[in-house]
Amino acid sequence: MGSAAENITSISPKNSKTSQSNSTFEDIKKRRSPELIIALCGAIGSGIKTLKEHLASKLTEHGYITKHVTISELIIEKLDSNGEISNLSPFDRYTKLQDFGDSLRSSKTNGILAELAIEQIATLREDEVGLTNAQKNSEHRIAYIVNQIKHPGEIELFQELYKNNFYLIGLMRTEDERRRFLKSGDIDDGDASELIRRDRKDKDPHGQQVEKCLHLSDYFIRNIDEAEKIEDSVERFIRLVHGTKLITPTKEETGIYAAQSASLRSACLSRQVGAAITDDNGSVLSTGCNDVPSSGGGLYNAESTSDKRCYNFEGTCHNDLHKNKLKNEIRAILTSEAVKNADIIAEKIIEKSKAKSLIEYSRAIHAEMDAITTLARSNSSSSLNKTMYCTTYPCHICARHIVAAGITKVVYIEPYEKSLALELHSDAICHPETQSKSDKVLFVNFEGVSPKRYLKFFGYNNPRKDSNGKVITRFGNTSGQVDPQQLDGYNDYEKKVINNLREKFPEN
Repeated sequence: MGSAAENITSISPKNSKTSQSNSTFEDIKKRRSPELIIALCGAIGSGIKTLKEHLASKLTEHGYITKHVTISELIIEKLDSNGEISNLSPFDRYTKLQDFGDSLRSSKTNGILAELAIEQIATLREDEVGLTNAQKNSEHRIAYIVNQIKHPGEIELFQELYKNNFYLIGLMRTEDERRRFLKSGDIDDGDASELIRRDRKDKDPHGQQVEKCLHLSDYFIRNIDEAEKIEDSVERFIRLVHGTKLITPTKEETGIYAAQSASLRSACLSRQVGAAITDDNGSVLSTGCNDVPSSGGGLYNAESTSDKRCYNFEGTCHNDLHKNKLKNEIRAILTSEAVKNADIIAEKIIEKSKAKSLIEYSRAIHAEMDAITTLARSNSSSSLNKTMYCTTYPCHICARHIVAAGITKVVYIEPYEKSLALELHSDAICHPETQSKSDKVLFVNFEGVSPKRYLKFFGYNNPRKDSNGKVITRFGNTSGQVDPQQLDGYNDYEKKVINNLREKFPEN
């Protein structure tokens, strides 16, 4: 049995000589990888099992041999060889797996679980058990499904190793739906809350950070308890990867791409956020980002003659500056009351209360507000009955302005509803599972292609018509990937080019 590297090479054999009918480009093109590494990510209770089953089934239909890599099994193999975890209650089992994962990341690296998964992928590649003779002798395509990712360090390693061959699918589901799912599995409400909190963003940097992971997805799928819709979304994803059907962006994909593009204008020291407002046809009417407003209307930008954004205005985040002042005021009050450890207590009050999330002192206008005021300054349209797209879930301040502006729907890419928007405005805002009145503003998870894959998936990758003007139809089991990854390094291809040149100019 050859090594993993040798088996990769055998998937797509090289030509020792370049024929007159084949160009150097085509010779190199043959070394594109036929593999896919698809990782799944979803907040606890999202329904990853259903997604995995549909993905495996659809990949098989498109000519792939599917191999499964389950991270929880790799964790158990390393830390629970006696099988004790199998006897635990659902809540205790979830908790123990979280503890095990945190322990491994803390004692090794944040990418350790990805390393274990990569080792298994290499082993599965070497193992030809289950393949027919025809498959062994062909350039068979294998898809490795990794279930599931919980930390950005794991994604970084997969991306660095597999490049374009790696795809992360994020499964989106609202917290209420996930809570109901967990409770149906004999987990009470209090335990469900703790699992959701820890899964989302553990205080320990080596803990689970699903919120950050989901933001890095290449494709988002909404789980709204309708399995056939997940199946349809998976089918669309696979066709987009291979360009096997002329697929154009949905309104949501166009809107989120516009919002993401707008976010890149932001010079905010905290993070870049974008928003876009569209009409019923999906036409973008205005965009916005989080940055400092400028007199005369709009925000400071790269062309501003006097740029007073925070990085260029005292060089500090004023929100952080004033929260530090608040902490000092609290410390002074505690000290004046002769409270012991005033410094430590003041720090805890800021870090462990809602004071940590204060946004009152920022100089930047939020992206949603920028989009609304930009539309208000134009004469083209109003914000009434429009749709807003946001790269994050709107804060409660923006939410009330969205309601007042007459916007009827908000599509957001962030996986967690972490603001007080719904709590403070449940009379005017709803999520899909609580949608009872048509006059409420609907806040819904984004579904579709991530902005970072938008150009590749929807770009003009292959000819769409033949010489007679007829549509060219491609099929998944014969079409390559629209964003391919080479098997070898560029040094190998330089040598190939040089060897081909020498064959073409033997006299030299």
